[in-house]
Amino acid sequence: MSGALPLANPVRWLQRTAWPVLPVAALIVAFGTAVQSSVAGPGGNVDGHLLRVAVGALAALVAVGFGIGRWRANAYLFYAVCVILLVGVLAAGRATNYAQRWIDLPMGFKLQPSEFLKIAVIVVLARWFSDRPVPERLADLLVPVALVVLPAVLVLGQPDLGTALSLGPLLYGFIYLSGARWGALRWLLVFPLLLAPLAAFGLHGYQFERVRTWWHQSDLTPEERIDTGYHLWHSKLAVGSGGLTGHGWGQGPENRLDRLPERHNDFIFPVMAEELGFLGAGAFLLGYATLPLLALLWSQRYRDPFARLVIGGVGLYYGTHLVINVGVALGIWPTTGLPLPLVSFGGSSMICGGLALGLAIGSGTMREGIFLSRTRRL
Repeated sequence: MSGALPLANPVRWLQRTAWPVLPVAALIVAFGTAVQSSVAGPGGNVDGHLLRVAVGALAALVAVGFGIGRWRANAYLFYAVCVILLVGVLAAGRATNYAQRWIDLPMGFKLQPSEFLKIAVIVVLARWFSDRPVPERLADLLVPVALVVLPAVLVLGQPDLGTALSLGPLLYGFIYLSGARWGALRWLLVFPLLLAPLAAFGLHGYQFERVRTWWHQSDLTPEERIDTGYHLWHSKLAVGSGGLTGHGWGQGPENRLDRLPERHNDFIFPVMAEELGFLGAGAFLLGYATLPLLALLWSQRYRDPFARLVIGGVGLYYGTHLVINVGVALGIWPTTGLPLPLVSFGGSSMICGGLALGLAIGSGTMREGIFLSRTRRL
């Protein structure tokens, strides 16, 4: 099967897909839009966010319509295009807030290639692992490691530490999903620990200061609270002030007084915690975590290795972003920028969130599910 959407019987087609992710994703988008409305404040509007949601939905349809067979056939091409775009960003990209991550497009739009790279990594790793036997030695993993390390180095050069860090869990998740033997995996688990001290020398000055500030976040000086620790300090203030039930929708002090930076994008979770409290923020986390868990569980229904790995990779994509984004807001990880797909304002992030959903839905039609009758045909 090509996996393309059959117009004759879409309901029967949908039954063979990872369809449970759709209603969960729709609820997440609806909730995210409501939070964006609170961020916009009285008299504000969310037209820009709704436009991005519409484009993300279109991206999901394009991913499905393209057909999972074509995604598989063009995996290396898609990956190569994204790497070339990353090189283009370093050569002639737009610089904003110490970072050079965007390519200017007509009509004032911007493209962030590092977001699309994550989708490319999902597809190319799924292709590589599905074409080969289960890895048994460390040497069997050198190519997938290189496929991730090369763009990660380019992303770090922008610099974009958040995106670079998000690629690591994708790599390790794929190695696990591929069924790699322990002999191939154990050295890769030690490798990052050996490189960590060396990585410190590659940090930019402001990144090093953020790490240092994060390390002693419990006793920040007044100067640090208005400088290197500003994001972290106000994020934790917002989360802590929410208490059990929050200040109420649109009534969060950090949100209303415009003291919480990037609250429409990377720091949108503190707005939820401040206005909805522990109960509301906890409910959101459980709801969002359902999306990656569903994708990972549903991936095991399919015999085809490419379909199984792509759907599992989509689960890793959403799970990684949730853990890093919320962890930064709570001070679990050092401050770095990473959007929350389907919730944050960014256009590239919303498009890639839609592409990921489309890949998960389309991949499910590549082969018959294990628990579906083998005698049934479209």
